[in-house]
Amino acid sequence: MRIPIETRKKMLAAVERGEAVASVARRFEVTERGLHKLIKRCRQRGTVEPAKPGPKAPTKLRPEDDAKMLEMIREDPGVTLREIASRLSVEVVESTVSRRLTALGVSLKKNH
Repeated sequence: MRIPIETRKKMLAAVERGEAVASVARRFEVTERGLHKLIKRCRQRGTVEPAKPGPKAPTKLRPEDDAKMLEMIREDPGVTLREIASRLSVEVVESTVSRRLTALGVSLKKNH
């Protein structure tokens, strides 16, 4: 469960006023460990806002890689994500290839 921003601020203010972490955690019904993590993250980032989800860096795949993946699939419809990933110009994991193919509107056929 996500803790609302206002509640985070109230918890941190209580700790800053000198109230014990255990007492604050009990009052707001959170774990002490979770409150300690919140305090640490707030000190590191300077904000009580949660971190933004999603990729932290731009994708490694380029348009040339898109063309190569589509060509591999055309040549061999049974090609696997692992095979595609191993033959690209950059090192990526299978899930990256899968997400890119989905974005391109392509799905691999499963061989049963």
